[in-house]
Amino acid sequence: MDILGLDVGGANVKAVGITLNDRGVSVSNVVRRYHPLWLRGIESLKQLLKEIKKEFSLRSGEYYVGVTMTAELSDIFKTKYEGVRTIVEVVEDVYSDSKGVYYVTVDIDLIHSTKAVENYLRVAAANWAATAWLMKYKCYEWGIHDAVLVDIGSTTTTIIPIVDCDVRVRGYTDPEKLTYGELVYTGVLRGNVATLVSSVPYRGFYTRVSSERFSLIGDIHLILGHISSEEYTTETADGRGKSLEEAIQRIARIICADSNIISPKEAVEIARYIYEKQILTVFEALMQVRSWLVSQGVNLEGFTVITAGLGEFLAAEASRRAGFKKIVSINELIGEKVANVLPSYASALMVLSKVVINE
Repeated sequence: MDILGLDVGGANVKAVGITLNDRGVSVSNVVRRYHPLWLRGIESLKQLLKEIKKEFSLRSGEYYVGVTMTAELSDIFKTKYEGVRTIVEVVEDVYSDSKGVYYVTVDIDLIHSTKAVENYLRVAAANWAATAWLMKYKCYEWGIHDAVLVDIGSTTTTIIPIVDCDVRVRGYTDPEKLTYGELVYTGVLRGNVATLVSSVPYRGFYTRVSSERFSLIGDIHLILGHISSEEYTTETADGRGKSLEEAIQRIARIICADSNIISPKEAVEIARYIYEKQILTVFEALMQVRSWLVSQGVNLEGFTVITAGLGEFLAAEASRRAGFKKIVSINELIGEKVANVLPSYASALMVLSKVVINE
């Protein structure tokens, strides 16, 4: 039996296939596609899902689908209701020959399409819930009962506290999670540099930056060697390439200069400062979560931080500064193959555990 786990985001679509047979459960395929929905539209999304279906060799009547989404927030939709309804319609159309399509909810459950549309806020931005379920599902196997997952992707940071193998989040919707420090809109590729800083150090002064979309966070991490050009999978701010020289040119523009005016070494210093500001942003969210846990009588001494996503390096550094001593990469727990596609992997396992095994 095959199970497809889908994470339909506004910028990326991720898919994981798992297979259940006499030998157990195995990961059959992993796909991650950059797909800016606001640029390419719904028909392009439908075509991409069809390509995934073909690539995964899903046979009619012999597979299940688990879905989590964040694409409903895309400004291609007027409301979240419209977004959820449209995404559900596309998924149901493409995978109409499956044995069943199930949608992950923010209260860590699975529901069918009709209920997903009727209760759209239960499935909107529920990717964190799939990951939280995986943490709870695997905690005894891993021997990690008390943990904070810090998952930093291309766009956002998700923080999920687990206490005695129980999910201890306060927020369930995006606005709630932003309020409680469990969601931070900073990642390692897509954010506008001007959202992190209002000025940068330059030749002994703090120079104000332009708020134009001249440079993205991916340029910072490329310049500092945190990511490779191949890992810089999103579009750049100017539509040009992803070489070190081109990244420096974009950084120069944030102070309305160019690469003839500032030197590569000066660009590195500017990048280092912006990175420190990003660390601080994640650090502050972690301290907010820590302070709440302590107020509830939770002893944080034995806690493990589990880092995940393309921005693990950032997650680890912010966690150290927030006072966490034990830091483990998700790669060590579930393997590198699915480490960067946690919600889609978790969605597939969730369907396996809650639906397939019980049939």
